[in-house]
Amino acid sequence: MFEPIIEAINTQDYPTAYQLLAQCKQQEPDNLWVPFYEASLEEAQGNLSTANEHYRQLLPQVVNAKLMAQIRQGIQRIAKLEETQRKNALSLVMEEAGSLEMGMLVLEAIPNELKQMAAQNFGKIMEIDAYTARLQLPSRSWRLYRTGAIGKLRFYEQQLNQGQIPCFTALTRDISALKVHQVLYIESVEPKITVVYQPKKGQRDIFTFDCSEVGQRVEGLLPLFEECVDVGLRGKLERKTKTSDYAKFCDLHLPQHKMIIRLCDQTYRFLEGVAFSEVQKATDGRATARDSWHHILQFIKEKTPDIPVRAEFTPFGESAIDFQELLKLINPRIDLLRREDTPWDAAFHLYSGLAFLKTF
Repeated sequence: MFEPIIEAINTQDYPTAYQLLAQCKQQEPDNLWVPFYEASLEEAQGNLSTANEHYRQLLPQVVNAKLMAQIRQGIQRIAKLEETQRKNALSLVMEEAGSLEMGMLVLEAIPNELKQMAAQNFGKIMEIDAYTARLQLPSRSWRLYRTGAIGKLRFYEQQLNQGQIPCFTALTRDISALKVHQVLYIESVEPKITVVYQPKKGQRDIFTFDCSEVGQRVEGLLPLFEECVDVGLRGKLERKTKTSDYAKFCDLHLPQHKMIIRLCDQTYRFLEGVAFSEVQKATDGRATARDSWHHILQFIKEKTPDIPVRAEFTPFGESAIDFQELLKLINPRIDLLRREDTPWDAAFHLYSGLAFLKTF
């Protein structure tokens, strides 16, 4: 009874195939060969995703060895076709100008209730198992997932977004192109804000901007390290590095200037410029850097109440630390007094830069 259907599919007479299948479905609704040929018809028309889904839904219901073998052959055919299509599409993308430039792919946070379906799509696209895929999808903040040629990463970006997995790409050179003013102190706030910054070590310059020019704020904590001596196994003394404190950062993004105004509680000169509290410039110990920093942030928040704020740096930084070669290419524009360089500085600048590029 299925020979006419097979012939209609093979001769690409798809309307006839649909009509015959509808008749068979009415006559034998429980015959599993009917949904098999429905899947075969979708495959023949190039609807590979639909056909694959039908094959996989049908497979657990089948006990007939011949039908089971044909379903598996259909799944294998589709897998090979999809792989060939992916390779051809990627080859075309990599032929485009600029496709070999260094870039990065960043995954955005996905709510836990959506992770199961997202993990299946992610695993299929990235060719990993669903369990590993679920572990790699972030829940709290962005995750730096992959670096390399921007053409390939944009190819993945398109596929992931189609699979309902939010992500974005960026060029390393675009991060480096952003201007950064490291603020020493705020000199005045009326009628506009004037900051004194350090263009180079030992130099000073000023920059003035209006609060309406601030499009976004990025906040983060960077670890400060100290060396200590600890007692290890068998009472042996060991020299270790541990986190002693955290430096607080606040970046103000000025999209019109393609600029970041960067403030840090460790380098801000609280005794100079505008006082944001009555005791900020007191020399009798009443003012603390913590309190003074708090008042500066309060002033910024009051002046820019409606702008977006990104403050999920730490989990992003934990993912970025694994990409040491990328971080070496990034000038962090951070002037903390450190015994040795740390990739955490470049990771924060990368986070702030990505936030800038994605928003503006």
